[in-house]
Amino acid sequence: MKVGVQPQHRNICRRLHQAGMLPRSECGQSLVRILKPLLDSGILRWEKAAGGQRLAVVNRPAFERWLSQHFPNAQLQDGVGSSRMEAVAQYRNTKALRSNLPEIVCLRSTRDGVLLRDGVPVATTRATSEHGLFAFSLTASTPYALRGDCALIENLAVFHSFERLGLEAASAIWTGGISSNRFIDWLSASLKHDLRVLHLPDYDPVGLTEFLRHHERLCEAASLFIPDNLPSLFRRYSNPSLLADAKNQRMLMKLRKARHSSVRQVVALIDEYNGGLEHEAIFIVGASHKV
Repeated sequence: MKVGVQPQHRNICRRLHQAGMLPRSECGQSLVRILKPLLDSGILRWEKAAGGQRLAVVNRPAFERWLSQHFPNAQLQDGVGSSRMEAVAQYRNTKALRSNLPEIVCLRSTRDGVLLRDGVPVATTRATSEHGLFAFSLTASTPYALRGDCALIENLAVFHSFERLGLEAASAIWTGGISSNRFIDWLSASLKHDLRVLHLPDYDPVGLTEFLRHHERLCEAASLFIPDNLPSLFRRYSNPSLLADAKNQRMLMKLRKARHSSVRQVVALIDEYNGGLEHEAIFIVGASHKV
């Protein structure tokens, strides 16, 4: 590789080749620096996109020649090769390249119509009843879109029992923790279908920071789940070890300055009891959504 081009550049450049564009949010400063000659020559260009900009391929053959020069072993065909396998082959480290694998979205629903495929409602409720969930692969060109109220749930136990919460949301998606930019982009694209997201993370610095990531993109379409008995749950089940990590402490310092009222409410409880609260606690004594 030429000087300045890193393994992560290889993978994101291939994604740019495959999709023909990338959101500005995925284009780091180091990537923009190495692509500057292509921008100056008109091979690539910045275009307006919903809510910002995107990087678009204008001259595909010229971009492919540039890729071949910088990454002679790159496979340019769509869908060919796993970044994980290629990272092992070239760098002996599966994480040396950014993953190009599709994500698996796991969804439960209490009624159909919450998930569309090419605009047609999917029978997610039957899949939930028969198999426990409906799952699909999320790619850049996914035919799926969400509609209506959906709960985003960090913890698997809460996800499998989300119906017990009595939420207005007729669907729930298991996030497993930190969402990818691709997943949040997909949620943002579903806003045109009147998507509203109720976020159920752990009540700790990581969970609250993750909620604010979603709120930044989805704005008022995203709200934080606050059960009525949250103060009593904190009093009985909060855990100081959830704040012990130095990174969590830095997050908490930033969260104390957050403007979102629900975040400030939870941060006040974290400070009062000097601990975070894992979301499974809501099932111990029951909880209801505070409107």
